[in-house]
Amino acid sequence: MNLTQLVKMVNPKDLLMDDESLFKNERVFTPSYVPEDFAHRDSQLQEISYSLKPGLRGVNPVNTLVYGPPGTGKTTAVKIMFEQVAKTSQKLVTVYVNCMDHHTRFGVFSKIHEKVFGHSPPDTGKPLNAIKEKVYKKLEKEGKTLMVCLDEIDTLFLENAADNVLIDLLKAHTTYGFDKIGVIGILINREVMADLDEKVRSIYSPVEIHFPAYGEGEVEDILAKRAKYGFYEGVLTAEALSKIVSATMDRGDLRYGIELLRRSGLNAERDSSRKIMLKHVEDAAERDFNHRAEKVAEGLDEVGGKIIGFLEGGGLKSGDLYVMVRDATGVGVKKYNQIVKKLEHHGMIETNPVEGRGRSRMISLRK
Repeated sequence: MNLTQLVKMVNPKDLLMDDESLFKNERVFTPSYVPEDFAHRDSQLQEISYSLKPGLRGVNPVNTLVYGPPGTGKTTAVKIMFEQVAKTSQKLVTVYVNCMDHHTRFGVFSKIHEKVFGHSPPDTGKPLNAIKEKVYKKLEKEGKTLMVCLDEIDTLFLENAADNVLIDLLKAHTTYGFDKIGVIGILINREVMADLDEKVRSIYSPVEIHFPAYGEGEVEDILAKRAKYGFYEGVLTAEALSKIVSATMDRGDLRYGIELLRRSGLNAERDSSRKIMLKHVEDAAERDFNHRAEKVAEGLDEVGGKIIGFLEGGGLKSGDLYVMVRDATGVGVKKYNQIVKKLEHHGMIETNPVEGRGRSRMISLRK
């Protein structure tokens, strides 16, 4: 094919040059990005503000549990409110802890120490009690209150640390004389909280704030705004956006849609295209599916593999699934429950209570 024929097939104006980019601000598509116009969660933001407000007056903030499906704005909402507190008050100290990264008592208090003193505690084997005493004495001396957000708090259950971490925080007054503390827990399934020790559950006794799944119109609005701030004008075609919205609704996780926007943009740049077309979205979605399937297969032990395998035929009640997995592997109920929690935490399965059946759950693969 000669150059004349090639030019007839491809309009040079549609080609992206090597030093050009479709991205106006690629950070818009990262997990750490907090949007300025956080939409469709006004009532939830208001409820979080109610929990924080007593702390601004110098008394205990309200213990709170934020729950709902993945990618529904739970973490973003709390971070936005924490930022507002930091801008308007020195009275309330807010500390965000991702329990996936800090899932021990020492790890949690390292983050609190970092916020209160501006640096992590010395890595010299200093006892946890000494760190707690140092933190609480400073807060008491300065007349401040403390609100700690334990994001993905269900990870603490997997590490058998949830009871102790909550006691460390909410019973601090018994040992250290400091009681102006509140805890916000963030998780997907609030049923996990039933695994707390009864006394700890009574001490925590949180106000619950539900973040329901976004509707299709809400998903489209949010993704369109991300595209507006992240891409240059006219880059994302209507057809591509529609496909991304549809794929996001199928997955049930807004974070997937945001990442799909980014990967589709990268695919378009790879093709030197000035627009994100349907084919760029489809390729990104297909590659994501294959990658996810590979990672699931690589990361599972025998028990996890059996759970996934049995669920491929459709959802099962937890008790029935346990019997099948036990007969195949000999696993005990405690380890079975731990693996189910881990699979749910990593978004591989979902569990839903069975109406009228106590704590019975229906377990199925996440789409």
